[in-house]
Amino acid sequence: MGSNLSNGFVAARDKRVFNSRVPTKSRGEMTSVYHRDSKQLLADIAADTLAGADLTRAVLAYADLSGVDARGANLRHADLCNADLRGARFDGATITGGDATLSDTAGAFFAGARLDDARFQGMNKRHRGVVGIDFAGADMTRVTLKNSNLNGSTFTNAILRRADLTRCNLAGVDLSGAELTDACLASANLTGARLSYASLVGVVLTGANLEGATLEGADLTLANLSGVRVASGDFTDTLWSKTTIARAVGLESAKGLDRLRYGDPSAIDIHTLRSSVAHLPAELLEQCGLSATDATALRQLFA
Repeated sequence: MGSNLSNGFVAARDKRVFNSRVPTKSRGEMTSVYHRDSKQLLADIAADTLAGADLTRAVLAYADLSGVDARGANLRHADLCNADLRGARFDGATITGGDATLSDTAGAFFAGARLDDARFQGMNKRHRGVVGIDFAGADMTRVTLKNSNLNGSTFTNAILRRADLTRCNLAGVDLSGAELTDACLASANLTGARLSYASLVGVVLTGANLEGATLEGADLTLANLSGVRVASGDFTDTLWSKTTIARAVGLESAKGLDRLRYGDPSAIDIHTLRSSVAHLPAELLEQCGLSATDATALRQLFA
């Protein structure tokens, strides 16, 4: 089939079609992998299980790996594009530099896995609701997840430094304790998300929806909150230091703004103040460079 398979892989050499519902089938010391749609044999792997297997640079595009156990496997630079990974277990696996673009990963487990520099964009496009993926404790440094549906997934204590989550559906996700320094969440849907004690240093939240999100204890140093929607969001005990908020919608109904922590001065624009200045605590306005006299004047102007 022209696949560049190595490390114990044997490419399929015939055109047989398999109707088995089992995505992978062990035959002694061999595990067969089939096409997700046609059920055509894609590859025979020289192992009786994918758990702990060396699948470096494996070409498994369009493979049916749903429910497979690949815990601890080495999938460095593997091609998993358009693969069916629903319910699969990749706990502790290494997928550094791998590509799972347009794959289905609903209900999959990546807890403690290495996904640094991996490309997982456009995942779960066939699913509109909760997909519930487990990324707890995973190393996702510089991972690309943009345009993916990650609704209801878990990222607790995951490392997402410089990760790209642009336009992701992150509604209801748990990012508690996650490391998101310099990550991009522009235009992401974070409604009802939990970001308690997350590191959001330098994070880009331009155009993101944080309505009903919980950010208690999060570090917003150098964060860019331009064009965010924050109605009913909870900012209790968040750290604001050189934080920028502009053209924000719903700041007047955000919670915990009277219980913020402060570092260096932050910035707020006139468009945000127009709708919210009457509801913002004096200390926040002062930290954004507005004196008591300025605040009083603006309240009167926008009353």
